[in-house]
Parts: sequence; C-alpha cells; structure tokens
Amino acid sequence: MWKGYTRILKYYGVHNLMTSPQTFLIEPCYGVEFPVIYRSRIKSHLIPEEGLRKLLNNERKSIFTDTLFSLAGKISITRLGVTGSLLLGIEHKKSDLDLVIYGCKEAEDFLSEFNGFEKDLDWIRETSSNYSLELGSVNTLYDVRTRGVYRGIRYSFLFVDDKPAKYCEDVCKPLGVVDVIGEIKGDCRALFYPSVAELYSKEYYQIVSWEGIYSMVLYKGGRAKIRGLELECLNGKKILIGDRNVKGYIQLL
Repeated sequence: MWKGYTRILKYYGVHNLMTSPQTFLIEPCYGVEFPVIYRSRIKSHLIPEEGLRKLLNNERKSIFTDTLFSLAGKISITRLGVTGSLLLGIEHKKSDLDLVIYGCKEAEDFLSEFNGFEKDLDWIRETSSNYSLELGSVNTLYDVRTRGVYRGIRYSFLFVDDKPAKYCEDVCKPLGVVDVIGEIKGDCRALFYPSVAELYSKEYYQIVSWEGIYSMVLYKGGRAKIRGLELECLNGKKILIGDRNVKGYIQLL
C-alpha cells in the first residue's frame, strides 16, 4: 500500500515496540533498553515543515492536497508541518492526514481555537483492542481535536517541543509497581513526547508517559487512578507509564 514500504511498528504501544526487529541499546539514566537508529542507516532527512510547504505550493502533487489545504485553513497556527506517509510521499487513498504543531504556545492556541470534526470511531476501537482497554475508558482518553475525520479522511495533530533539552538530567532506579489515586495537574509538557504532568496524592509524583494515548488526559488533568512503575530519582519520585514489564494505565474517576 505504501509504494514498496512496510511498517516495522504495525501497532503503537511499548508492548508492541519491544517485539519489533529494531536495534536496542542500554540507556544509562533509566537503566533500560531503547530502540535506536544509527546515522549511517539514515538515507534522507525529511523535514515536516518543508513537506507541508511543498504540498500547499503544489510543488508535489497529492490526492489529499485540497483536503489538506482546507484543514490547514481552519486554524491560525503557522508553525505547522506534515508527517507520516504524506511526508514520505507514499500516501494512498486510505492514508491519514498527520500534522505537526511546534511549540507550547502554538499547541495551546490550537486547542483553544480548534473544535475538531467527526469522531474517529476506528481509532477508539483499535486503541481498545491494542491496549486491552474497555471502550468506555478509551472514550475518556479520546479528544476529537487531536484525532478525527474530516471530509471522510482521518486526521491527527501531533505536538513537538521546540525547545532543546539537556539529556540525562535525572537518574532513576525502579522501585516496583505502584497504584495511586490523586489529582493530575497538566500543562503543555503533557502534549509532547514523552508526556509529563504532576500528580498530587499523599505523595507528590511526576508522571512520565511513553504511551501517547494518555497525553490529552494528562494535559486536561482531573482526579484519576494511575498504575505504573514507581521510580526513585535524584529530583524526586516519578511514575512511569509504558514500562515493558509494568504496562500501566491512567483511569479518570
């Protein structure tokens, strides 16, 4: 379908990532393995902003140009890019429109002005099956602003932090599984990857989620039950969602 390309990661989620045929190396701060791609194996560096510009300026033809132009016109954000199969130029008639928004202010401006369109019921069903979650739970995670259907085509908006951060500022060691009920307080850091938010319970925790399905819940906040891997770090305690051994979840109460 993708003009000779195939997907290595066929379904999202850390549990699926661990079974993919990728190269893994040890990461010293958390003491776990992460997938890596060596620079020598990168054929070309595609830039989302350039990909969008080429499509909107008709420098590259696509069956989705008109729909993409119309969807981009619904928002006032200018720091915008395109990713997925559209960026690669291998889209087909069932492809999604995957758009990227850069920066904290732009992400929050987008969420305040964009109401979304039709609900993406396929994403809800797929996520329920992939993560073994009840449909009701997935519905509480879903937000039509970031995923939906426009003119019969599925769209998604992803958010990228435009500020460089120092790597390995905190060193952690795992303590084990933890179940906590508390109040989530989120800001724009919850929209980026990994998602980061605060949890106020009997103890204070920072939540770090490598599962993107929880980003909007962490951003909007509220009272929730959380299961994850408890970490003792130099800068305080964290709860990690998306560990290979502790799958974890966030359930709104």
